[in-house]
Amino acid sequence: MAAAMDEKMSENVANQLDTLHSNLKLVTEQLKEGESRRQAQEDFNLPTFWERLSASFKIMSHEATKMCLMFSKPPVPSEEESKSLIEGVEKSVLAMVSTFYSLPKDQGMTLRKSVRLSVMSVVDELQDLVNHIIKNVGKGSSDQLFATGSVWECCDHFSRLPKDNKEAVLLIIRNTTSLVQDALQEIEEARDDDAGGITALDQLQLEDSEDPDNNEESWTESDKALMAPCLGLVKASKACLKKISVAVKSGGKCDAVERIAQLDDIADVVNPTSPHVDDTVLSLYPPMDHSAVRTNALALSGVLKNLLDMAKSSHFTSDADSSWLQFLQNAVDHNVDKVRDLTQDHNSS
Repeated sequence: MAAAMDEKMSENVANQLDTLHSNLKLVTEQLKEGESRRQAQEDFNLPTFWERLSASFKIMSHEATKMCLMFSKPPVPSEEESKSLIEGVEKSVLAMVSTFYSLPKDQGMTLRKSVRLSVMSVVDELQDLVNHIIKNVGKGSSDQLFATGSVWECCDHFSRLPKDNKEAVLLIIRNTTSLVQDALQEIEEARDDDAGGITALDQLQLEDSEDPDNNEESWTESDKALMAPCLGLVKASKACLKKISVAVKSGGKCDAVERIAQLDDIADVVNPTSPHVDDTVLSLYPPMDHSAVRTNALALSGVLKNLLDMAKSSHFTSDADSSWLQFLQNAVDHNVDKVRDLTQDHNSS
């Protein structure tokens, strides 16, 4: 009789956990949409917002710890204990999500996205924790402990979040610059390795290889000529990002809606820079399709020109920046003109 009651209790607790898991999944889906119908507060205060969000992240971490401990070993919590615990978790999630939705769009869409992704990561990891608890009700597991640690890690990440739109945009630029640098380094290393020529050992390996296409996996002289201006475009991309980062850091302001919006506009143009650099660099590897290289290089140059034009008309640049803006514009034009000249037999534009 007692065993049957324990089994029934465990089943009811499992049902409570299933409901919590479903609710967390629903929250994640709503967060992915990114918006709510809530009206923005007229008296919104950004420092107060961060205080509230910080408190909600700390409470969320605490509630995850309580849940992990209560379900780490027998006996399974009673229905009343489980209900109280789950209500605490749901209230914490609601407070965290509600605080996020109180952040107005005019504080910056880049900042909003940064906060939204952080909140989503906490809810996702919490959902994972609940899933492991459901699988091992009252028994605990190493996966359960690991999932709890992941919730802690996401909550601790709060302190590293950008605290205004300027910081959020600078983070986007830094991350993009790093990706562009990686792509540039990889293709330059491949080029330098190719320039080293084929050693005697390499030649023996080629002779022993049964792959008839081995000799084709190297650059022709026309490939190398085309690579030069393309690498020039990639280097110009890196230079643009670095100079704009310095300009935003020194001159970027979040004291007016228009200025915040200009920072968002820059982030919107910076974001596709790395994918266009990747497309250009990948098309440079042998066997090289000159037509594809031309298409990708022209697309990249368009992104860079848009980025420079936008920076030139933004509040964070001044007349003192006109020299480097013009220099980089000339560098982009020079390299893309070279690409056009070297691929004129492959396309026309």
